[in-house]
Amino acid sequence: MTGVMLVYLHRYQPAMVAILRTDYLHRLQDVLEVEKQHLQRTINDEAGSSSARKAAKELTRLDKQTLELKKYEELVHHYADMHIPLDLDDGVKVNYAKLGELLAKI
Repeated sequence: MTGVMLVYLHRYQPAMVAILRTDYLHRLQDVLEVEKQHLQRTINDEAGSSSARKAAKELTRLDKQTLELKKYEELVHHYADMHIPLDLDDGVKVNYAKLGELLAKI
């Protein structure tokens, strides 16, 4: 699963990672769970049909995404609990390193 979130460094607050986790990451997890339930109902109701096969394939893809997202959520949770402060005077590279694994490699 790939996703991009832009955070303006000058607006960053130590609680921002926690806010992103609860307001965005948890919502995405909820949306994926609802979609998985819908796909499972399609598989059960239309067993053997082409739509059931498509739903099963999509469910497999969503299961992988959900697992990846769960691992990422655990990492985000760890960083959210740390409430890491950033100092603009340190520069982008230093501040970027403080958030380490959460961010894309530069």
